[in-house]
Amino acid sequence: MEITLNRLAFQFDNNGNTSSVSVGLNGSEDSNAVSATLQITPNDLPSGKTLDDLTKADFGTLAKTKLAGLTAVKSA
Repeated sequence: MEITLNRLAFQFDNNGNTSSVSVGLNGSEDSNAVSATLQITPNDLPSGKTLDDLTKADFGTLAKTKLAGLTAVKSA
């Protein structure tokens, strides 16, 4: 299934710094569909990077990676 980026929304702190970014993803295949909104925070970034350093493509990649980790089936 191809998952595509459909929304970016930036949240700012009281000093005007980007504190998090909401990333919307969706995809469908046959009768199956996925829709997700993930929060990307500074904790999700590589060392030395800030949210303001990233491109739209970077946010898409980070969100897809985070989605895969959150939805991975874990054995009991």
